[in-house]
Amino acid sequence: MRESFVEYITIARDILLTPINFFRGMSITEGIRRATYFALMIYYIRCVIYFLISYNQGYFFSPRFQTIPPVTIAAAIFIGMIPFLLLLIIYSQSIFLYRISNFFGGIGNLEGAYKILAFILFLSLFQFLPYINIVTHTYAIILIIIGTREVFNVDWISSTLALFFSFIFTAVLYLILFIIPAYLTNLVMFTM
Repeated sequence: MRESFVEYITIARDILLTPINFFRGMSITEGIRRATYFALMIYYIRCVIYFLISYNQGYFFSPRFQTIPPVTIAAAIFIGMIPFLLLLIIYSQSIFLYRISNFFGGIGNLEGAYKILAFILFLSLFQFLPYINIVTHTYAIILIIIGTREVFNVDWISSTLALFFSFIFTAVLYLILFIIPAYLTNLVMFTM
């Protein structure tokens, strides 16, 4: 376990300081287990931090869920499930990134796209710091563009467009799958 944690710290350091060398040397044929574990670890750390922040304010994730015993059990289950739902978002976005990068002449595979998004995820740990938040989001986008360029062997414009369209298609997909049905459910409940 300790070796894995040191390995993940090394990955984060390499991505942060030498992203071009990291993505050039990253294997796109060894499987996604390490990247998935890395992403799950980051997601669980984020969920715990967000949970503690909201708990100190007297609720779980949203003011609608006050800290009372039945809600506490539901919140614990919800915390356990969030990272797996977020992995679904990474996977679907990596499918779009892979397809669009190949459309622009890229030669990478789906595993490479997934690893780019999973390994860049550690920058999201800085989202809780007020002024660093914008800088880390911008740097994460730049790192994804660099990763797409290096893994798929495309130019800067193609990697930027691939990232942009993958964000748009992923947002539209989840808007159709989750937001619209939730809105329609609320609309039906208010009319009754």
